[in-house]
Amino acid sequence: MVLDTGNKRKEDNNLIIYHQNIRSLNKKQDEINIMLQECQRRPHLICFSEHHMRKEEMLDLALTGYKLASCFCREKYAKGGVCILVRNDINCQAIDLNNICKEKVFEISAIRLDTNATSMILCCVNRSPSTKSNHF
Repeated sequence: MVLDTGNKRKEDNNLIIYHQNIRSLNKKQDEINIMLQECQRRPHLICFSEHHMRKEEMLDLALTGYKLASCFCREKYAKGGVCILVRNDINCQAIDLNNICKEKVFEISAIRLDTNATSMILCCVNRSPSTKSNHF
């Protein structure tokens, strides 16, 4: 998969996705920003599961060079949640799947990414280990 971001070197256009079960993004934003600054090839997309943030907090999320593209935040229970961030130079569309999410059972955020070569849907999914897998 090649992502057209305007780079002249084709080898720099391979799609790079970073995922981490972050277990509280609020407490680790500084560390993530440092890691991103030190990366030779910054990821195009960043997916975090178990971000532990509320919707209001997600709107204040500040990772240098990235914007929040899609997220699911728990309202009833603490912790959990999933989100996708994209580099500022990438256009994508959020896919609203909140109507099929169930806290602690099936948490998902998704985006549609269109490139010159193809279209894809990228999802970040979380299931709490305290729930039965057959409910997932």
